[in-house]
Amino acid sequence: MKIICWNVQGAKKPQLRQEVSFINRTINPDILILLETMVNCQNTDRLIRHLGFTHFATVPTDNHVGGIWFLWNTVNVDVNILFMDLRFVHCLVHDKLTAKQC
Repeated sequence: MKIICWNVQGAKKPQLRQEVSFINRTINPDILILLETMVNCQNTDRLIRHLGFTHFATVPTDNHVGGIWFLWNTVNVDVNILFMDLRFVHCLVHDKLTAKQC
């Protein structure tokens, strides 16, 4: 299972889609967590749909500060979001390859 956590410091920057595409091609993470997205709710879904992940959960920004995007593909992992708050996402991840939960 490959997990990447990245403090993007603003997900509206034009090169974000290219950078995530490069990460997907070279590392192929099962889970990508973007922190400090600073994107309002109106733009979040539109931007996430272009990043190449089949599932996602988001924690909205607080006055354009913070924000978490938790993105995953279900090929190798199943994710069950248990609780989300302004500063964290608590989840249960099942690795299909090793049949372990983390």
